[in-house]
Amino acid sequence: MSNGLEWLCLLPPIMIIVWAVVTKKTFSALIIGVGLCYLLMEGAGFFAAGVDGMYAVLMDGDTVWVIALTIFIGVFIELVTNSGGVDALTQYILKVATNQRRTLLSTFVLGLCFFIGDVSNIGTVGAAMKKTADKNKIPREALAYVLDSTAAPVCIMVPISSWGVFFAGIFMAEESLGFSGSALSNYAHVIPFMFYSMAAILVVALFSAGVLPKFGAMKKAYQRVEAGGHVYSERSATLNEGDTDEEIADVPAWKSLMFIIPLVILVVWAIRGMFMEGAMIAIAICCIMYIPLKIMTFTDFCKHCMNGFKNMISPAIIIIGAFMVRDALVAMGLPEYISGAVEGILSPVIFPAIAFVVVAVLSFTTGSNWGVPAVMVPIVVPIAISIGCNPYLILAAIGCGGCFGSHACFYSDATVFTSAVCKIDNMDHALSQLPYCLLAAGLAVIAFLTAGFIV
Repeated sequence: MSNGLEWLCLLPPIMIIVWAVVTKKTFSALIIGVGLCYLLMEGAGFFAAGVDGMYAVLMDGDTVWVIALTIFIGVFIELVTNSGGVDALTQYILKVATNQRRTLLSTFVLGLCFFIGDVSNIGTVGAAMKKTADKNKIPREALAYVLDSTAAPVCIMVPISSWGVFFAGIFMAEESLGFSGSALSNYAHVIPFMFYSMAAILVVALFSAGVLPKFGAMKKAYQRVEAGGHVYSERSATLNEGDTDEEIADVPAWKSLMFIIPLVILVVWAIRGMFMEGAMIAIAICCIMYIPLKIMTFTDFCKHCMNGFKNMISPAIIIIGAFMVRDALVAMGLPEYISGAVEGILSPVIFPAIAFVVVAVLSFTTGSNWGVPAVMVPIVVPIAISIGCNPYLILAAIGCGGCFGSHACFYSDATVFTSAVCKIDNMDHALSQLPYCLLAAGLAVIAFLTAGFIV
């Protein structure tokens, strides 16, 4: 961008947010944002530049990995859901989850247990709890909020999770920190300062227990169900075509193994850090179990695989759009512009809180919950060290900013995937959980300010 016009990089994210909120359409907001980015950068050549940007995203290994994993998890969910395994497990869950409060608390507890990766967490717990939540007339928006809030906020607190391994690696690579020892041992010192994660988990726990009141779109969702409406909105009706509200059939207890065994395979491989392989092997195990046991025919197996694939087409398209926005905003220099604007505020007391807000805003606007922190670490950390900030506190602030982006951004992969698992419109989920995300972010800012004074 030309000197004096760097501020123009703020226009695309503002346009994306405004368009998404007003129209409640995610993908069109992303495409408009991308178009505006390239129009500002390239002028009349914006279309060709945009096409090049699309090719770059589609050929990027990270993009392919995220989309492929999303599709495989979608296939896995569709298979286990139609195997009778989820129904069999649901019968046991219903003995405990006898009302809305117990159902949401059960979902919350399961979310704490599956901490290996945010996507696998959402898919696994969502598959186990969706029918139980529907049975107890819980709005899908509420289920989606609990699933999303026990994904990234939980995973970032665990060193052996996908989030823990990633952030431990980028923190260890920052030379200005001068860390010795292992990456995971140093990361363990960062965890006590993960204030956004703690706040998000606290807020969703209070929500699940019925202590926290319903706000905004979430309140409207509960009013819809109380008035006799569906657990999903009219906008989500097309995503639930063919689904019925009939009673859960009496399924033999042994069929719960049709869900549990593939799930164990998925979790074991996830613990080993091979998420993609785990999803593929779990699907293969489903095939080996279901067809010989006549759970489903080969034709039905293939049909359910295709249905799982189709269920994830919309999320995959949104993810592509989100990655295009990320690359365009980085090319415009948005991270450098924002960090430069706050660089003059050099108080070690308030700098961690500022770092959290900056990374959170950037992660929210770009949908890049790992990319932005990776870019910001070498920018923010040397400044923080030079003014005497606690290194673990500033690293936690950066990590929490990325966690907020994953949790709250309308088009982050976690938000989009959660919507797909719950079969609701993406904006229904994003807007209904946003007030709670902002509440947790406010608590995190207070905590970072307090820690800045104390540490």
